[in-house]
Amino acid sequence: MGSATKSPLEVLKARIADLDARAVDEMYGLEPVYEPGEGGAALGEFVELQCPWCGEVYGAHVDLTDRSRVYIEDCQVCCQPIEVTLEVSDAGELLQASTSRVE
Repeated sequence: MGSATKSPLEVLKARIADLDARAVDEMYGLEPVYEPGEGGAALGEFVELQCPWCGEVYGAHVDLTDRSRVYIEDCQVCCQPIEVTLEVSDAGELLQASTSRVE
C-alpha cells in the first residue's frame, strides 16, 4: 500500500470528519435541529388562555413550530375540552391565541 492509497477505514474517517450538521441530517433523514441563537423563529411561547367553560385564565406553553393550527386540549381547571386556535405569522411569531368550546 503506497502513501497515495488510503485504506477504506481512513477514507471513511476522512469522510466523517468533513460532515457538517446539515449533511448528517440529510444522511439519516432527520429534520433540522433548532439551535438557540441562530436568529430563527421561536419554538414556542408561554401564553395565558381563558377557558370558555369556567372562565378561569391559565398559563400554557404553545408550540409554534407547526405554524397556524387548531387543536383540542383540556382546561387545566375544570377539565372540559377546549379548542385552541393559534395564528402564527410566516416569520414564526404568535399573532393570536384564542379558545372556544368544543360541543
